[in-house]
Amino acid sequence: MRPSQIFRAHRASISLSYGLTVAEKVCLLALPALTGLAIDALLERSPWGLLSLVLVWLAQLFFGWARQCYDTRVFSGIYAELAQHTAVGQSERGESLSRIAGRVGLAREVVGFFELELPAIAQNLLAVIGSLVMVFGYDREAGWIAACVLLPMGAANYWNGRKAARLQRALNSQIEREVDALASAQAPRLRRHFSLLRRWRVALSDGQAGVWAITEGASVAALAFMLWDFTHSPAFSAGAAYALIAYMRGFLDGLNDMPYVVSNLLSLRDVLRRLQA
Repeated sequence: MRPSQIFRAHRASISLSYGLTVAEKVCLLALPALTGLAIDALLERSPWGLLSLVLVWLAQLFFGWARQCYDTRVFSGIYAELAQHTAVGQSERGESLSRIAGRVGLAREVVGFFELELPAIAQNLLAVIGSLVMVFGYDREAGWIAACVLLPMGAANYWNGRKAARLQRALNSQIEREVDALASAQAPRLRRHFSLLRRWRVALSDGQAGVWAITEGASVAALAFMLWDFTHSPAFSAGAAYALIAYMRGFLDGLNDMPYVVSNLLSLRDVLRRLQA
């Protein structure tokens, strides 16, 4: 079953889940600006900025609580349906028990794409684009400094993505052999199986760590230049400085999560190919 078919079958429930996610993330995006306004307002002995901050924070808390409770109910039901469909379909094709068990386990990754990966992609895009727009709003030069981080990050993700696709295929192939390895009860075969799983996972993790290090290194330089520039800006204030740093941190955190999103998308593509085989 393709992701588009799963979405069409559960359009209303998945859309509500994503709506709650977007509402929560929009509130989170507003918090640094509201915190900065609250700081400046409190310095002038006004409570209204603090009141606005608390109200939006409580709204974010409510949306986050509702989303977490709702997601578990919706996506556990979708997984149960997909796992049954996968097991029956693979059995009718005459696949071995090991391969059926492996693909039922891999089906969880398809549901995880809707439950975790798509919201993570939306969160990253909102963090990166939204935070960058807010940085530009506070100081144009700081915005261009932040945007420069996209160049090394994009190059590193492109390099790692090509390598990760090959590693992910090897990892998923080994997962499909797990039941046969366990059924053999042979120490050398089990040792080789789990050694290979470890090798592929370590290689994937090393690639992600490399991209993170490159992005973080560029981020340190960008943040230092940005702070130097903004402290000499006429728009500088205590609240604005806090908000700018918070948005820059959100922008950089979103970039740092990109290697994991890319790796998970590559894994999903390989899983779908196997489930449809």
